[in-house]
Amino acid sequence: MDMNCLIDTLAEELKVDIISRKDESGEFQLQIPYVIPISIKELKPGVFISAKILSLPETGNRELIYVHLMSENLLGKRTGGGAVGIDPLEKHLTLSFSCSSELTYEIFREKLEDFLNIANYWKEVFPKIL
Repeated sequence: MDMNCLIDTLAEELKVDIISRKDESGEFQLQIPYVIPISIKELKPGVFISAKILSLPETGNRELIYVHLMSENLLGKRTGGGAVGIDPLEKHLTLSFSCSSELTYEIFREKLEDFLNIANYWKEVFPKIL
């Protein structure tokens, strides 16, 4: 199914705003109320979903954070098959997930819901780890 159609259907069903349509990098930006802004990029086939979950503290033991994230990413443990990481500027904890199969709207919505549940888990758990 066409990504524009999937995004439009989702936005209509959830009554959410599409922050930006497909940009030069091929990403859509969505803002779901009470949830983090997410980026969605179409793969051929499939989808790549990513988000900045929360800001990292400016001080502290970065090595401890890196070790913890590597442990959590091992075999998709507590990441739902995605990956928890740090953005290139090392300012935010990120979550990313890709699905490389053809998507129906139902599958897309289920994958997105799983992604948001995992993102919310990390928003709650990660500050306790630090």
